Amino acid sequence: MVKQVRKLRLPGELSQVRAACEFIVDVASDAGLGDDGVFQCQLSVEEIFTNIVEHGYGHDGAEKSIELVCEISDDLLLISLIDEAPPFNPLSLEDPDPNTPLWERDTGGWGVYFVRKYMDDIRYKLENEKNRLILEKKLG
Repeated sequence: MVKQVRKLRLPGELSQVRAACEFIVDVASDAGLGDDGVFQCQLSVEEIFTNIVEHGYGHDGAEKSIELVCEISDDLLLISLIDEAPPFNPLSLEDPDPNTPLWERDTGGWGVYFVRKYMDDIRYKLENEKNRLILEKKLG
């Protein structure tokens, strides 16, 4: 059962990454996560928010928004990032191989890789022509 829902809508600009991260740090702390869990949520939101601005909005998101919706229950924190970019499921990307030597690695793909490692589950939905990426973190 959801105990609390908190929302924040921001313009789709890189200058808003800090506000998104501060919001998530507050929510994750209030949900009862320890320092590591708070950091993992913050880093994940920073990565996804930045990807939306850079790749989804092509650095032209001032007139568009990114909404963060956080749902806290007894044992779970759900963080949804909702955007107006063209439909794209970042989970469809293949994970980069961490065993590949640094000088042979392609750029890109590492952010989503780390988000997958830090969060307990990630889901993507296309709802009302908007992308919704749901990050799940277990509490306790």
